[in-house]
Amino acid sequence: MNHQAIDSGNIAERYVTGRLSPEEAASFEEHYLDCPSCCARVEAAERLQRGLRRLAEEAAVSGGSRPISWSRSPRVALAAAALIAVALVPAWLELGEIRRLRSDLDATRETLARTRTENGSTERLTAVEEELQRTRRDLAAEAAKREALAREISADRQPQANLPVIALTPVRGGLEDGPVRTLELPEKPGWVAFWVEPGDADFPAYRATLRSAQDVVVFQASRLALNDLGALLVTVHSTSLSPGDYRLDLDGLPANGAPVPAGRFPLRITK
Repeated sequence: MNHQAIDSGNIAERYVTGRLSPEEAASFEEHYLDCPSCCARVEAAERLQRGLRRLAEEAAVSGGSRPISWSRSPRVALAAAALIAVALVPAWLELGEIRRLRSDLDATRETLARTRTENGSTERLTAVEEELQRTRRDLAAEAAKREALAREISADRQPQANLPVIALTPVRGGLEDGPVRTLELPEKPGWVAFWVEPGDADFPAYRATLRSAQDVVVFQASRLALNDLGALLVTVHSTSLSPGDYRLDLDGLPANGAPVPAGRFPLRITK
């Protein structure tokens, strides 16, 4: 038996007045003995029943066996209304408790929603702060790189004194390898120069290619023009070189056609 059936069928009132069948009464007793709400409702119905019985007894004593007329006896009507109000007090108290619980539940839900919103805002703020810290670190690293590059550019713009120079001259009569020239790298990183003489070759431009002993191209410079002394001056930063054996190949670049070998110069770089 559930509350909907109890309310719609006035089971509690019918139970008190003895208008339930034995099966219905037994089923309701099993329910209401463990249900505070229904128990209160039964007690209210019993109070109403007792009050009406007393009113009937008083009316019988005062007026004989004449039936009670609620409209003709204001005292009896007021007393009956008071009894009904007393009987309904538990129900009103229960309704008020339900309303209070619903209000508390709504307040709890609102607090929970606000807390979730605040937590979400805190998480977003933390993510923004972390991103800001990463951006600051990246900017600091970039500033350090720019500063280092500025120092290098400033150093490169300074007049170069005592620049290491290696002179590469061709062997008379051909492209055979000449003597091995040696270049000692400076103690501090800086520029080194290759002075290359193409000999009898005469081209509008030249190309110089430095290869390691493993035939790996270390650097290559094209569109080189002879200076007033009939030589080519090629500068390379020492950081791109390491100790070992190398070979500089010189090719002439005619106005039309493929490059023409113009010289081959073996060299050794030491530290």
